[in-house]
Amino acid sequence: MSKIQTNAVSTKRTDHEIARDEMLRALDAIGARTIGEDGLVFQGNKFILPVSMNGRVDDAIHFLEEYKETQETKFHFSRTFNYRPWDGAAAFDRAMKRVFGTAGVGKAIRVMFGEIPPQYREVATGPNRTQQVPWGRVAFSPLDTEFTLGAERVENYGVVFQLAASAPRKFRTHVQAFFQVVEQELREASIYKGQAITGGGEPNFLDVEAINPELTVYTPNVMVQLETNLWSLLRYTDNMRRNGITLKRAVLVEGPYGTGKTMAGMLTAREAVANGWTFILARPGQDDLMEVLETAQLYAPAVVWYEDIDTVSKGTSDIQISRLLDVLDGITNKGTEVVAGFTTNHAHKIQKGVLRPGRLDAVIHIGHLDQAGFEKLVRVTVPKDRLGEFDPVAVGEAFKGLLPAFAKEAINRAMQYSMSRNGGELGLIDTEDLINAAEGLRPQLTMMNDAQEGVKEHTLENTFRQLFAATVDGVKLVDEDGDHWNGVELKAPDVHALNGARR
Repeated sequence: MSKIQTNAVSTKRTDHEIARDEMLRALDAIGARTIGEDGLVFQGNKFILPVSMNGRVDDAIHFLEEYKETQETKFHFSRTFNYRPWDGAAAFDRAMKRVFGTAGVGKAIRVMFGEIPPQYREVATGPNRTQQVPWGRVAFSPLDTEFTLGAERVENYGVVFQLAASAPRKFRTHVQAFFQVVEQELREASIYKGQAITGGGEPNFLDVEAINPELTVYTPNVMVQLETNLWSLLRYTDNMRRNGITLKRAVLVEGPYGTGKTMAGMLTAREAVANGWTFILARPGQDDLMEVLETAQLYAPAVVWYEDIDTVSKGTSDIQISRLLDVLDGITNKGTEVVAGFTTNHAHKIQKGVLRPGRLDAVIHIGHLDQAGFEKLVRVTVPKDRLGEFDPVAVGEAFKGLLPAFAKEAINRAMQYSMSRNGGELGLIDTEDLINAAEGLRPQLTMMNDAQEGVKEHTLENTFRQLFAATVDGVKLVDEDGDHWNGVELKAPDVHALNGARR
């Protein structure tokens, strides 16, 4: 092979190298729009020096030498993203694969007593779905860059994702451009935004697809109230905005036990996800209310659903509900679109002033079903091939006074009556089976109505104590050692600030 041929072979670039260079040029273009020129421009085929260096070539050489040295010097770059840490970690992983075709290599962290190995965390990314995401330090050799995935606390938003990079200055446009790609991934493919989640530091997902609206029975009036005061805001969001109708709403859903208040929340979650809203379930005694409200601000437009707003061990919940509405007012006054739904079994405990429009925008009562409701409940509960002829009037009279939860149990129990009547064989469910099942549940309903409420361990008062203490004392923000939050490493300045507040 000739010398010319040898050189041709040695300078031929692989497809991987071509793709890498194209990727770097793309990052250069994105980064340049953010950073601007660097004082040294590569353009054309001539060396062009500024007029000030006319006749001073040595100065030009000295400038180039310093420039070269500076370009190889490692700099620290960082950006804070207003998204929850695990959301950011998942976006980083997608961005690495999208831009570089690899997730990078985890790097051990050296500490006083050894090394912390590279970390991968398993996080929920959907109902019954998890993903391994990188955490800590991730090295990427093509850019001689080391990324650090961490978290810090930001006022009004809580603990959010922070991405840092240590890289030669010559790669700063690439790093800044990569930050923008991560931001785009979060904006367009957040694992939490537009989903139904629980309101913890590390949210879990609700499976709204498992909720079948066809199997839910309310009276026509209740359906009208739910659709008007809750679901229409989610379905017709743009029209609401165009017509100046505020998307800040506080709705109380009240009624006796077993009437379907929790199901109203789950149906709202389904509507939210179907229309691009984030739904956040706040569970008393499990989720920190401040974190829930902060998460709602991060992922708005959002629905916050608080179950059992009246949960107290003593006294009433008047003051607590009023304070909760004050917090919501503070959020929505900043332009954040948050719809809040609360449920209670004891509307009579709520102070009159709280019930006025402007504080609570709507109160929806869910009570007993009527005859038509009972008939529909029978038809959606009993399999079609097992439902015989039945008298809706007689069944409605037998079911009168039964709460929906009791009525549904009676319908399910009617199958046992059918088997008993047919010598162990499941026959068609008829009027007699349904009436017998309803009458069999009467003593249990009477006992429930006569029973005392009992005392629950968690109280709304304690929830609010945590809510307001969190802004002062760092409650539930850091662990005992003061440098972690739910297993997420916090940045030093934030830790010092929290510890200072504690003292």
